[in-house]
Amino acid sequence: MKKKKTKKILQYSKDRAVLSDTLPYETPLTFSNRHFYNFLNRYEISFNKKNKNESIKWVNYRSNKHNLIIEQIIKVLFDLSQSSVNNEILLHHHKGIIESRKIPFVYRITHKEKDFRELSIPHPKSQIELVSFYAKYKELILYYSNESPFSIRKPFSIAKFIFNNDKLHKLNKGDDGDLIESTDKEYENLKTFFTYKKYSNIYKFYEDYHYHRSEKKYNKMFKFDIAKCFDSIYTHSISWAIYNKDIVKDNVGLSNCTFSGEFDTFMQNSNYGETNGIIIGPEFSRIFAEIILQQIDKSIESELRQCEEKIYFRKDYEIYRYVDDFFVFYNDDQTKDKILSTYKLKLKEYKMSISDAKTHYYTKPLITELTIAKEKMVDLFDKKIKFTIEGSDEEDEIFCSIKFECNSNHLITRFKILVKESNVEYKDIMNYTLAIINKRIERSIKKFEKYYSALCDAESKGNLSSEEKKKKVRQENQFTSFINELLDFTFFLYTVSPRVNSTIKLSNILSEIIRYYTGKYKFKTGNALNPKEYKLFSRFDELNLNKELVFKKISDEINLILMTNKSQEHIQIETLYLFIILRELGKDYQLSEIDLLEYFKISKNHEEKLSFNFEPNYFIITVILFYIRNIKEFDNIKNILKVEIIKKITKIDNDKRKKSTEIVMLFFDILVCPFLDNKFKRKIMTLMEIPLNLQTDMINFKKEKKYWFTKWDNFNLAKELSAKKSLEVYN
Repeated sequence: MKKKKTKKILQYSKDRAVLSDTLPYETPLTFSNRHFYNFLNRYEISFNKKNKNESIKWVNYRSNKHNLIIEQIIKVLFDLSQSSVNNEILLHHHKGIIESRKIPFVYRITHKEKDFRELSIPHPKSQIELVSFYAKYKELILYYSNESPFSIRKPFSIAKFIFNNDKLHKLNKGDDGDLIESTDKEYENLKTFFTYKKYSNIYKFYEDYHYHRSEKKYNKMFKFDIAKCFDSIYTHSISWAIYNKDIVKDNVGLSNCTFSGEFDTFMQNSNYGETNGIIIGPEFSRIFAEIILQQIDKSIESELRQCEEKIYFRKDYEIYRYVDDFFVFYNDDQTKDKILSTYKLKLKEYKMSISDAKTHYYTKPLITELTIAKEKMVDLFDKKIKFTIEGSDEEDEIFCSIKFECNSNHLITRFKILVKESNVEYKDIMNYTLAIINKRIERSIKKFEKYYSALCDAESKGNLSSEEKKKKVRQENQFTSFINELLDFTFFLYTVSPRVNSTIKLSNILSEIIRYYTGKYKFKTGNALNPKEYKLFSRFDELNLNKELVFKKISDEINLILMTNKSQEHIQIETLYLFIILRELGKDYQLSEIDLLEYFKISKNHEEKLSFNFEPNYFIITVILFYIRNIKEFDNIKNILKVEIIKKITKIDNDKRKKSTEIVMLFFDILVCPFLDNKFKRKIMTLMEIPLNLQTDMINFKKEKKYWFTKWDNFNLAKELSAKKSLEVYN
């Protein structure tokens, strides 16, 4: 008897940090680091540091000619200039300083009304350097991340490589909805390099025992956060936090070869030498900030305990900190004033400050406006969104009674009243509301499918009369009406306050619906002679009228959003997702050339040539190419993009092109893009100083390496959304 396998090994190397800790969450669905990770893994590429010497090494398993291509790729990918010796390239030294500073790709997303947030993608060289840094210092990261008594989101252990494939694993298996690794669960898909304690999401804190216990113990609570936290962090402050500011300043160079010194240097190099502010988006930036804030927390607890008033933690107050959001429970106003003033002084030492606009005070019952709004939202949906299938009393009756309640106009009115009464902003409740809608739709589809698939099976066997077929069509129409009402309400919510997070949640909803309406059944029709014969049946009526109604609704709503939110420089990530959804609907719902020209503000310039009114960034270029593909109608737009790509590269000096994250990623994506001709690719390779004798081999390497950062084809929307969901590490 074959022995049952009890353990399963997760196929992740130390390079997995580039999958989870180096990218912002808010990137287009077509973009990921998975294929970059595969390249690192396949050739065992590593960053090595010994004393002042740094190098990139790799392993090649094939011919010398193949190795020349790998070496050339590595030189461009990691901005290297010297030739290799035994598959190793030393980093270039200039006046005794290693030229490690790289230019991150900075882009903007909508943050508040008429405001934005800048996010950054670090250079591939910075990313592989982080892999080495984690491997060397992971234990120290854990040590310095577990010193604060206040922190409720901190690295706690290294994510597991192995799980037990048994009943216990199924019980402990991490939920798909968990945003980061939790310490008490096992995961088949690693989401972060470290597991985190205690809360993977700030909203879980509101529902937790610790929050409720503090509410019982204290009569008052106030919240505050750090103003522009990551923009304010001075990279040297990590050494100040660990070793004491005065000691570090009095002993210049003391920390250069230490954990804090190397972390400081890495953060500077990944941000082109900047010491004032750190890049925003990657998980490693949150870890950097966490270590500094841990030490500030320790100082605060100590100073309060030793001050004249003798204020003791867990007796006179309790503080919970989630990254840079603070929750302070207390009874005495003097205690509150002392805590606030102590934090202001301590943060000032680290060049940070408290945001007065985000400081809020509460008295019992200690419930926030957001919690009130969430409870009201659940109640509203329970009462006003219903979908039921009731069975018949007659045993031979295969039809059930479908009933639903969902009036989008009424829901919109009630939602606006709810927001007003709860004193919250639309953006505060948006993600939570869309998550509830997504669950309602998933549940309704599952309920309908269980009944409807049996009905289709009966029809495939010829067991439905003409009258019963008509009844089946009526039930299909009822279900479609229910879905369209929900879509109407969903798009209203989204258009009020579009954000990247809410766009991703909207995409999840639309993906679920699109997948269901395009699905087919595979029923066996064979007999004893041909048992494998089967026939495909489309869901819903043969004319696809229901699918057309739903798809047209989605298409019309997206077109309305695009035309009323025309592209602005740097602020397009939200709507780039919608182009990917439109492509998923098929050619019948394709935008026209005029629509694309209008949305992306492409018009005639002073030379009477079509061009962008702003410089399109890497994401805009790749998503447009993904959308237009080789469709002849869009040839003009493709030619405009080619001109923009050339302009983008040539405006940067030769010696900086490989330092630019945006240019490097664009170069590799162009190299394998199936929608661009080889003549254009050669022109780009020449601009990137690829030797002529290697250009053909570089183009042909796409047979081995089909993707780099953009998934050009064989795109699976549901799968990409699932992968995106696993990367949502901070909320």
